[in-house]
Amino acid sequence: MINLIAQDIFTESSEQLHVLGTLGVDKYGDRYRYAQAGAVALVTGNLLQEAAEDTQFRSMAVATAAAIGADELSITLGSTAVTANMFDDGQLWVESSTGIGQQFRIKRHGIADAAAACTFVLDRPLKIALTTSSQVSVRKSAYDGVIQYPATTQTGGAVGVALYAQTISYFGWIKSGGDCPVLFDDGTNTSNGVTGIVPSASVAGSVKPAAETDASPIYIGYAREVASTDSTMGMVHLTID
Repeated sequence: MINLIAQDIFTESSEQLHVLGTLGVDKYGDRYRYAQAGAVALVTGNLLQEAAEDTQFRSMAVATAAAIGADELSITLGSTAVTANMFDDGQLWVESSTGIGQQFRIKRHGIADAAAACTFVLDRPLKIALTTSSQVSVRKSAYDGVIQYPATTQTGGAVGVALYAQTISYFGWIKSGGDCPVLFDDGTNTSNGVTGIVPSASVAGSVKPAAETDASPIYIGYAREVASTDSTMGMVHLTID
């Protein structure tokens, strides 16, 4: 965790200065995550989502058995190639068979074509050996290439709110906990007893209120305003972190 000052929070960089997903806290106790913008510049006050997962990196076979204490794994890829730094700071876990349930961070990895073997370097050694029957999955850091939360179809989890118009592919801090102005959609406003906040499927990058009686709400915070105004920035206490 890093203690942040305002200048840190609102400064972006073309170079990565921290591990993606690093947690930062300011003097007020508000929480932030270090993230890289995706292929579109971020919009101030918009809810953000992790990049959509490529499911070709699920359920991959271990190419070579690995003993207890090994910190490198050779994995047979699916139908998608692995490029430089693609999964740095990401996650790898044993999905099934021998060694199931182990989870690691990815320090670095090789470059490999689709269906070829690719080596992943783990953040710590194996506690349970893996065999060629073991299957693993890998995914990028949730903070690598964050995007505007999409309308209609969710393709990943909410990660925070953009604090400024972060440049394409630049690195900086997004807000994930504490009071923050967020775009409300064009629908129902908050009211007495309806102040829980969830992502909206109506307007990209926006949020909406949800009553406790709503089916399976995915709360990301609660409104500070009992009566919000649609299509404006309303104050929300984020609870993503």
